[in-house]
Amino acid sequence: MRIPISQHEKYSKEFKALEKEIRGKWIKHLPSDVKVLLKAANSTYSQRAYESVIARLQVILESHEDECMRKPDEFRPYGPEELLGQGDLHLLDQMDGVKFIINLHKLLTGLLLIGPQGSGKSRFIRSLCKQITTISPAIKTLIIDPKNGFRSLPGFRHLDLETLSFDLKSPSNSNQQNFIFEFMPVLSSILSLVFGLNYINDAADIALSILQQYEKQTGKKAVLCLRDIFEALLTMKPKNFKEVGYHGSAKAGLTSVLGKNNLFDCRAGLPLEWLFSENTVINARSLTSETQCKTLFNYLLFWLYQQARNLPESKKIRLILIIDDSSRFIGIEHNYDAHRRTSQLGHMLAVLRATGVCVIFATQIASQIDPSALSLCRSMIVFGNVNGEENLKVVQNFMSLTPEQKNAILRFQTREALAFVSDSVWPYPVHGWTPFIEDMSNTNPQYVSCSNMITPWQSLTELSQNTSTTPSQGRPKESTPVTPKDAPKNVSDASVLKGALLQILQDCIVNPFDIVGIRAKRLNMSVRIYESHKDNLVQMGYLQPSFCGKAIYLIPTKKSYEELGFPYPYKRAASIEHAFYTNMSAYYLKQSGWKVQTEVPIGKKGQTIDVVAMDKSGNMHALEITLNTSNLMDNAAKLQDTAYQTITWLCRDAATAKAVKAYFNKCMTLPSELIKKFKYEFFSKWIKKFKIRRK
Repeated sequence: MRIPISQHEKYSKEFKALEKEIRGKWIKHLPSDVKVLLKAANSTYSQRAYESVIARLQVILESHEDECMRKPDEFRPYGPEELLGQGDLHLLDQMDGVKFIINLHKLLTGLLLIGPQGSGKSRFIRSLCKQITTISPAIKTLIIDPKNGFRSLPGFRHLDLETLSFDLKSPSNSNQQNFIFEFMPVLSSILSLVFGLNYINDAADIALSILQQYEKQTGKKAVLCLRDIFEALLTMKPKNFKEVGYHGSAKAGLTSVLGKNNLFDCRAGLPLEWLFSENTVINARSLTSETQCKTLFNYLLFWLYQQARNLPESKKIRLILIIDDSSRFIGIEHNYDAHRRTSQLGHMLAVLRATGVCVIFATQIASQIDPSALSLCRSMIVFGNVNGEENLKVVQNFMSLTPEQKNAILRFQTREALAFVSDSVWPYPVHGWTPFIEDMSNTNPQYVSCSNMITPWQSLTELSQNTSTTPSQGRPKESTPVTPKDAPKNVSDASVLKGALLQILQDCIVNPFDIVGIRAKRLNMSVRIYESHKDNLVQMGYLQPSFCGKAIYLIPTKKSYEELGFPYPYKRAASIEHAFYTNMSAYYLKQSGWKVQTEVPIGKKGQTIDVVAMDKSGNMHALEITLNTSNLMDNAAKLQDTAYQTITWLCRDAATAKAVKAYFNKCMTLPSELIKKFKYEFFSKWIKKFKIRRK
């Protein structure tokens, strides 16, 4: 029976209202069966067929409304299978069970993984690596793993960063001298040097001259490292008071890069061609210095950038870099004071992705990522309940989320994720679960030994002198290498630890909590002589300089205590710097008549409170020594349900204290009663409260 002409207008209005309601429920994409029914209802003239189609559409609509009521989800409507299933890389399973699969090479434009600890980022990376080795074995992957979370990853060789060293050898297609001079501005940017860059460039020039003299005299090839540039910097004399400050800042910056390990201190370092030739995991757990983290990542990136400058443009991935806990490697310094953009980093990332290098960043704190890296990442996956308003704003702006969708992220569970992939067929965020992958075994990996590829550092001047000394004469030849004028003699053997050097070292052990200025005055030494001796002790590994605001503390290392026969006070400490500040805070509290305990156990997981003190009124106070903004949530969580009257976050400097305060003021997961107990101090201001007469 055909539809009566008199009913056409009625049925037309009824159909348009139903279609409008249906399209309102599926705003982004109509399911294929709904499209077929709408087309049938719009084209049929049979009243029975029309009423049947309308009834089925109403059933579908009611069923959809019931499902939305039972399983509320702010990220509906879901993507259809025909749009989500185009590719070979399985990212996650949508809430309705549809697999979200993309083309692997869509990740070339960069991927950012955001989520708190335990949310599933490492599991996802393991799943990603497993799929990549199956899809395209020719793609090589390098993982920098500062938490040892990929220790049993199959199909990867494992390296221990503690045994590695890196020189400044350029790629085979790049000029060595240009490579070094072009890396100096990148290094200066990491160290926040402006005028100090001139000194670093001049030091590099001196080091290259010494290298050329060595190669000319010995006939052997050699490469420079950052230690050579630092040694050359020590030979330079500032001309005036202003230049002294620039020279000092350059020297302090390079000292922090070199650190107490041999990461950039070698005569021949790990060949980077070999490093990038296979799937590799670098265990970077020993790397605690943020300056060294940034220098290492930027150097690896700069080396690849120099290698890629002459390569053709490619839209397919040939190499993947995965940086776990990446805020340590590309974080913003003083994020709450200024938003400085690292233009060199952004330029290198842009060139690399145009030549087939994909960089994946995993972080807990999205707001701390360098803006240039953040803006160049075109895809993002959020895991678990991301905390902090600033972190949520990063996600909201990146994915164009509504306020309701942004707040829904706070309720995410482990392995629950929200993925947005640029240029995918479905141009909206996909809500679902990451693929399940079993836990790794707790067995330690078999690290590949690289000792045969790395040569310990030795001065090129000393090497050339040793080479030019004949056994018969026992003295140097006439053609001895030319060294920079007025170069100070560096101490290289503990057997000559005597005189002023021994005096300074003993004073650092007996009076460990004095700053450099007070110590030099007590020892009755001029600043120039004191600085020269102090630098020698730092280079030999007897002292570790620590910057605390504007003050510099000299921390004696284990080598110092063993050399002088003193008991080593930091045997159980994972970080000698953290243990030093813990002991210093306890010292000042005891001088004020407080009862103090350090490293007080709390909970069942082996956690400790840095300092617990009882004032003269019997009130208990807790102090957490905070040298950076990592692990703040874990340290705060252990202090819940404690009876301390105050909990002080004692920070390295004012900028760190400000950052810690801002972090907790915006934290929504800790009880407000706990946060009210928090106090935020930095050492230089905190120490002034204690009226101690120094001897």
